[in-house]
Amino acid sequence: MLGLLREGPATASQLGRALGESSGATSYHLRVLASVGMVEEDVDRGNARERWWRRPDEIVIVSAVPGTGDEEYEAAQAQLKAVFLEFDEQAMERYLQLREQLGERGEEATYIGNFRVEATVEEISELRETVLRLVDALRRPPEARPEGTIPVHVTFRALPQALPPEPAA
Repeated sequence: MLGLLREGPATASQLGRALGESSGATSYHLRVLASVGMVEEDVDRGNARERWWRRPDEIVIVSAVPGTGDEEYEAAQAQLKAVFLEFDEQAMERYLQLREQLGERGEEATYIGNFRVEATVEEISELRETVLRLVDALRRPPEARPEGTIPVHVTFRALPQALPPEPAA
């Protein structure tokens, strides 16, 4: 739903049709997403019969610290991460199927790599914010996209390989 709402505001019914779900199910999930600030009602649209929903203009980062005691929230967070990993796998499969057809220009638009860095927690937070701002600038509604745009799956991960030190007292 978040991806579809990035395309523009929609009703629960429209989202349900696009996702093959009931409007009741999408409506429920929209209210849950709204309760944590991931979507908001578009009060400039709709009427007494239909509610329109949109993504907020600012970047929304969802993070959870395990062991907070909110088992429902932690379970939802784990499910969200599983969905992201599944999207990554599907995107890689699509890329591998298209790779031979992409040609030179397609390969110029492709990047796969990884790096090991030594950084503080604060530096990684700054890196995350910078990358998300850059990627978010490319997530434009259809009418704002320049001619020749293509869908590109962008993945970013910063995965600690050791426990960070406790902050100095």
